[in-house]
Amino acid sequence: MTRLLFILISYILTFTIFTASAKEFNTPQEAVGTYITGVTLGIGKNIEMAFQKTATIQYFDERGQYQIFGRDQFMQRIDTGNKWAANVEITNLLITENIANATVEFTWGKEKQHGYVDYINLIFDGEQWQITSKVAQYISRQPNQ
Repeated sequence: MTRLLFILISYILTFTIFTASAKEFNTPQEAVGTYITGVTLGIGKNIEMAFQKTATIQYFDERGQYQIFGRDQFMQRIDTGNKWAANVEITNLLITENIANATVEFTWGKEKQHGYVDYINLIFDGEQWQITSKVAQYISRQPNQ
């Protein structure tokens, strides 16, 4: 019985992973939402799905250090399984036909004193929306702002 249950769970997980990897995003919000879920839950596969293979990720971290990664490098950094207790909000979304830009704000810390602001560019390639680039800046917030 235990072996049958294991096989059934393995099949379900395999099917779920295959379905997720074949995901096509019909809206910019779906692609950005998948990125947010990947970052906050430590799921690298979400980064792979949401970002084009040639996407670039550039940001200034909490030490003021400039960081730059390709999609696959960024995916590896995210793929930890660690959950991030951040409040995340898409604060702006501009769409012009086949291009879009989203602003995503992350806030975390005991007094909500840490943050990132992401500016994300997306394109619809005729089949799906994907992120082409992301730039971000760490910001120190006033407590409870």
